[in-house]
Amino acid sequence: MVQNDKTTKHDKYVLELYKKVQDRYDYLILDYEISKKKRKLGQIDLCGIKDGKTDLFEVKCSPRFHKARKQLFKARKLMNTRGNLFFYCGSSGQIHEVVMEQ
Repeated sequence: MVQNDKTTKHDKYVLELYKKVQDRYDYLILDYEISKKKRKLGQIDLCGIKDGKTDLFEVKCSPRFHKARKQLFKARKLMNTRGNLFFYCGSSGQIHEVVMEQ
């Protein structure tokens, strides 16, 4: 994530989330870009890695759960990871786990 004088509201929420979850993981990666060769396939706001498991976090400024869910499922498929998926709503400051419907 690029830090400059014009930090967006979204970037502030990503950093807020980073601070909330940093003690849960061994490694955290901000703005992870999923790409193949020269083509960008997607991006995830925050990846948390602990004990070989990668959790993915998508941050939205408002409660746009459906869009975040869609992005998280796509990212999980592209990354071929088995970790948990989370949606962080910046306006409410809440972390929601995203689960597959059965």
